[in-house]
Amino acid sequence: MARKKKVESAHPTASVGMHGMFRINIMEDGKIVGDSGYKHNLITSSGLTNYLTYVFASSAGSQIISLAALGSGSLVASNATILPGSLATTLHKTVSKTFITRAASTDGNTARYLATWVSGTSTAQISNVGLYGVATDALFCGGTYASSSIASNQAVNLTYDCVFIASTS
Repeated sequence: MARKKKVESAHPTASVGMHGMFRINIMEDGKIVGDSGYKHNLITSSGLTNYLTYVFASSAGSQIISLAALGSGSLVASNATILPGSLATTLHKTVSKTFITRAASTDGNTARYLATWVSGTSTAQISNVGLYGVATDALFCGGTYASSSIASNQAVNLTYDCVFIASTS
């Protein structure tokens, strides 16, 4: 009896990748006095669920990024729902959003979030940043940078990019 040869399926595969990066600038008198450089972030487990999966499924639990937060904590854990060391809710700022669509699929499409924390009346230590929806217990992503002290006469500018890239093989 002859054996049938196993035939491999030649189905094409496709993938969508996402990565995020942020940059913090500390401003004083209109000049940059501190710059984190671009740093990669971590998308949390709840971030994947609440901001991506639920949105595609049109679930009632879906979230849309609308806030950025500064914190004084350390690394963001994959199961985090809040930013470690998140500073008072006065440091949760509404983000402005822009979308950058590129022609080449290898460059991806970018959702850019911008926020500014203006000079205040007190100083603060900052070392991490994160993006939230309306609820401040639903952290989408976050990252850390070298700890910095913010003086009362300084402001903090945030640029946060989420880049989506599709590929086929």
